[in-house]
Amino acid sequence: MTPATASPNVQPLRWGIVGASDIAGRVMAPAMLASASADLVAIASRSPDLAAAFAARHGVARWYATAEALAADPDVDAVYVATEVDRHRDDVLAAARGGRDVLVEKPIARTATEGQAIVDGCAAAGVRLGTCFYQRYNTRHRRIRDLLADGAVGRVAAVQVSFSGRSPARAGAWRQDPGRSGGGPLIDMGSHAVDLLRWLFGEVEAVTALVGTIVEPSAVEDTAFALLRMRSGVLASLATHWSTADSSDARTSSITIGGSRGTIVSWPLHDKQSRGTLIVAGDAREETVDVREASTHAALLDDFAAARSAGRPFPITGEDGVAAQRAIDAAYESARSGRTVRL
Repeated sequence: MTPATASPNVQPLRWGIVGASDIAGRVMAPAMLASASADLVAIASRSPDLAAAFAARHGVARWYATAEALAADPDVDAVYVATEVDRHRDDVLAAARGGRDVLVEKPIARTATEGQAIVDGCAAAGVRLGTCFYQRYNTRHRRIRDLLADGAVGRVAAVQVSFSGRSPARAGAWRQDPGRSGGGPLIDMGSHAVDLLRWLFGEVEAVTALVGTIVEPSAVEDTAFALLRMRSGVLASLATHWSTADSSDARTSSITIGGSRGTIVSWPLHDKQSRGTLIVAGDAREETVDVREASTHAALLDDFAAARSAGRPFPITGEDGVAAQRAIDAAYESARSGRTVRL
């Protein structure tokens, strides 16, 4: 992949990564290496073997055993935290105490209360905090936002989001340990969907949810449904499962937006290069909208660098991470209590 050309008004950021995780190695590190606004200079992991292997694989000169050591590196401007969710608070605040701006993986924390502690700690340290909700940088989703602003489908009433896939239970997997992850697919993938809904339709007003552990024994749910009422009046349904196998992204990773004059359908949500299909249908017509393929994560990194160069907050803030988590917390509370929970 050929690196893009940096804007002359944007100072490239030198990044350190905390957590040699799958998402860091498979998606974020390549995006950093491809982006003209980013330079990957260091990696930290509590496993020296993982840190050394990650550094060698991505051509990173330095590796460290702790977030504190990485944040003390004078050549690191900003830190991307991609550790397990129960580690987010400690690792983000370690970077913040070192004076580094931080981008944290979703969900921001296991609960909104824990997420707010992260936000408050970064504010006290005077550093920027961003949440890695890459869905906002999918070029199909940006086109959808423009279509909605132009009234392309009239008054939006009903939205369906599916963000699902088969993920069998594995012994020792941190995502299936509620103490480490905060829950199953509802928090893991549902947090992305909630942020996308907030970005398109505004804040969540109320949540009703059902969760279940259906296919195989696990300490977290493998199947979840949530109904969301947005303050704008839009009603949305969210399905997020680890229990269902299906080869079709159109059925497992999609958004359908129904309005008074038409419908928008797009899939897959999860593609990191914005590849996929976007259809606008209504009044006996159907149109497939062309969209530009582009790395969601490189675009996010570019926006982070531009914000820092301009002296402004990151466009997807820590508060956005907390807002999404409040809706997820409400969904779990609804499932436990059998009640609709208002935010």
